[in-house]
Formats: sequence, structure tokens, C-alpha cells
Amino acid sequence: MTNADQSLRDLVSKLVQEQLNFGSRELAPDDDLWNMGMTSLSCMGLMLNLEDALDVELPTESLQHGTFRSVNTIVAAVAAVREDAEPAADATTPVA
Repeated sequence: MTNADQSLRDLVSKLVQEQLNFGSRELAPDDDLWNMGMTSLSCMGLMLNLEDALDVELPTESLQHGTFRSVNTIVAAVAAVREDAEPAADATTPVA
């Protein structure tokens, strides 16, 4: 895991803890957030907070139980959006 991956995981974990009002409660990356009190309303709020904090736009279809099951699944969704947003190496090469 790179430092960037760990930083993203730490930020997502912090946002989850704030959204679900965990305070200093320990949160493991694979904990099931729905079993820990996530609701559809808190999920929507978390998605909006993630988008603001990380300057990404998660697709509407990502707002589902599986995407927001754990910190790790959220990190994977954000990473996928970031990968899609990066320009391809060939896209920056001028056409002759």
C-alpha cells in the first residue's frame, strides 16, 4: 500500500467516523458500516462529504449498500473514480 492509499483510507475513515458520530470509537477498514448504524440518510451525507473533501464526483449508481459497506469499499469506489478521471497518456500526445 502506498502512502497515497493510506492517506485516502485515513481520510475516508475520519469522514465515516464524523458522519456516524463515532467519536474516538475504533473503526477497522472492513467493519460493516450498516451494522454499525449507517442509514440511507447518513450514507447520502457521507457521499456528499467525500465528494467535497476529495474533489471527486461519485456516480449516482455508486450510492448503494455495497459501495458504502466499509471504509475499504468506499476507498475502492473513490480510487476507481479517480482512475477514470485521469487523462490517458495518449490523450496528451498531439496528433500530427
